[in-house]
Amino acid sequence: MEVEGLMKAGASPVSGSIHSFPRGTDPRAELVCRVGSSVTFERSSKLREFLFYVLRCAMEDQPAAATEQQVGIHVFGRVPGYNPGDDNIVRSQARLLRFKLEHHFANEGRGEPVVIIIPKGRYLPDFVVRAAETPARPVAQAEPDAELHLEEHPRTHAEVRAQTDAKQPRRILFRAPFTGRNGPLAALRVASLCLLASILFFISLPPASAKNWLIAFAVSGVAPDRAARLRGSRGDPPELWASTEGLRIIAGRTGAPVVDKSGARWNADNFYEGGVSHSGSPSLLTPNGELFKTIREGATRASRGSQQQSQFRYDIPVPPGTYELRLYFADPARTMESNAAEGSQNLRHFGIKLNGRPLLTGFDAIADAGPAAVDIRVFKDVSPAPDGLVHLEFLPDPEPPFLSALELTPGIPGKMKPIRIAARKAEFVDADGVNWSSDKYYVDGRVLFPSSADMPQGVPELYRGERIGNFSYVIPVPPGSYTVTLHFMESYFGSPSVSGDCGDQAACRLFDVSCNGSVLLEDFDIYQAAGGAYRPIVRTFHGLKPNGQGKLVLGFSPKVNYAEVRAIEVSDEGK
Repeated sequence: MEVEGLMKAGASPVSGSIHSFPRGTDPRAELVCRVGSSVTFERSSKLREFLFYVLRCAMEDQPAAATEQQVGIHVFGRVPGYNPGDDNIVRSQARLLRFKLEHHFANEGRGEPVVIIIPKGRYLPDFVVRAAETPARPVAQAEPDAELHLEEHPRTHAEVRAQTDAKQPRRILFRAPFTGRNGPLAALRVASLCLLASILFFISLPPASAKNWLIAFAVSGVAPDRAARLRGSRGDPPELWASTEGLRIIAGRTGAPVVDKSGARWNADNFYEGGVSHSGSPSLLTPNGELFKTIREGATRASRGSQQQSQFRYDIPVPPGTYELRLYFADPARTMESNAAEGSQNLRHFGIKLNGRPLLTGFDAIADAGPAAVDIRVFKDVSPAPDGLVHLEFLPDPEPPFLSALELTPGIPGKMKPIRIAARKAEFVDADGVNWSSDKYYVDGRVLFPSSADMPQGVPELYRGERIGNFSYVIPVPPGSYTVTLHFMESYFGSPSVSGDCGDQAACRLFDVSCNGSVLLEDFDIYQAAGGAYRPIVRTFHGLKPNGQGKLVLGFSPKVNYAEVRAIEVSDEGK
């Protein structure tokens, strides 16, 4: 586990490792070794290297070596003199490192008398002595005018703060006002003030926020035993259903929301109970790679995780109605070098329940994904349970479960909402007012999107971009029967800019199209079928059913030159 050493005055960085700390002479080094070998950091080699580097900076009193630029150079391989303002790798990883340190000292390292924190605004860590707990004063013995101490409630790992007073009782907040002869009157006054404050707070909110708080309040009234969960796992107010687009959560993420390339907002992890947060797949290349940098995962037995941590759940408050649920799985095991030769299938199996009923059993996300880097499962007709919550349970079967992201959006009873994909880098609305998403669910191939000057007038906007090559689309759908519509147009062969034998005749581009192995089109020639270049043509297929993994796998296999497609529509044939 080699890491670069510090940049001493007038010297170059030297290599070092966890074993190079002066163990036995400095208790801080022993702490560093325990943290570095902990379960929290066992799968985060780069964060561990980051931690070791800045800890050596602190222990050897070299703050100049722990600047953002120096960390970027010596830990993340940036070239000397690079501009941190143009590359935020250190800042983004520091946020995750702070979270992991909090998680470690709240769980596996909760018995450590000294904790390590990295204050915001810098990268040089501090070693902070944890204050001893002070026992709470028994409230039942308080006199009428006695002062009551409020002890901190048990916190989740994301709530833990590594300050020295983390486990001390809070300061005295109030005197007991509701005892003695004036007790009822005092209680009435306090209740009236609370009601007035609540009304003033509510009318000060913008409409969207007011709606969110109304939903949360109504649901908490139905399920009072889960009020803390409704407030969010870290006590944040639920920002639900601010629009008709639904709720999207990145599992294991902390911090600000993320907006994907389609403009959809993905929130930090919330409404969960149990499990732990881990880094996702660092080398995963997807259009929305930001969504898969973290996961929520059940703790393994080897990590001495509790029964609660070995599984996890989400209890999401939603308004009454019908929803579509999408679960995203990007297993880090897929990209592990140790699994490169044999593949990563048959390494992890787990189960999922929805509102107490089995949804998936013996689930292997890598095998389920097939050729796709990320597995997506879609479920229709999802409704909240009687308590107003959508309950999702992730259970070991027997390996630990995990989740990368989830999406809960308003649906249509009995059928999936139509999927419309255009081969372009941004979503758009066509002349008929139909919304088309940017290109997604594809495997291989590349998108070409020529400028408007290269296209003749009158070509619809939908047909201006194309995916070409030897490629496929792995489109997740619920069980059912579907109509697939494919949009094509030849814009290369037959165009004025192309000369030669294929300049303006057929048989220049031939390819096959299949769905889950069944041939839909064979030796398809766009030019011949459409009667020339720049003429859109549509082919529609009915009664297509997903494979056993809940996917419509559309394959485009070239025979002469590349295959191509402009847009894809998938419609549920259910009534």
